Amino acid sequence: MHPSRTRRIAALTALALTGPIAAGVVACGSADTRDPAPDHGSTATTVAPTAVRWQPFQGVDLPVAEEGPRRIDGPVATGFDRTPAGAALAAIQATVRMSIATDSQWSVVGQRMLAPGAGRDAWATARAQISITGPITEDPPKVLGYVITRYTLDATDVDIYSIQPDNSVTRNTTTVVWHGDDWRLQLPDHPTTAPVAGLAVPPPDLVTLAPR
Repeated sequence: MHPSRTRRIAALTALALTGPIAAGVVACGSADTRDPAPDHGSTATTVAPTAVRWQPFQGVDLPVAEEGPRRIDGPVATGFDRTPAGAALAAIQATVRMSIATDSQWSVVGQRMLAPGAGRDAWATARAQISITGPITEDPPKVLGYVITRYTLDATDVDIYSIQPDNSVTRNTTTVVWHGDDWRLQLPDHPTTAPVAGLAVPPPDLVTLAPR
């Protein structure tokens, strides 16, 4: 496949996964070594994260807020509040990073940002069969916001909404679980439906993230 085509697929799949694995690019994050803060913030699912800023991850802007992540170590982002906003940020970060991690980094993303289980194992098996080394350089999708459809202290369902280069809107259905001391993305053991759907417009109850 032509390198530009590979990068294009990476950009589209980063925020709109249509299968167990997506193409990736080189990931080289910055480190924030602040000590983790205690859980804080509202438990209301419609309250947006506070003090949102955007940090690029190989061509895709990812939201960083007071609710997390508090540590970015290379391709891995960790340290999310045990709140709805923290869960949503973890879902966004994990979904993108698992999609665009490079060949030498995807395994550590899987180990530290995905929940263990058959879903993670299937993703790792599929990911090992491709090679991705180039960064995203053109027309990356953009995260618009999210809707939390179910929230508990142990598991949260998050619909991530993104705008694609052709201005279409996609919804990526995800689940994060509280594992150890952080949220982790849980991939389905036996997916029966595609996690991504196309929409005409974002929903009215969208929790919109701060503009870039």
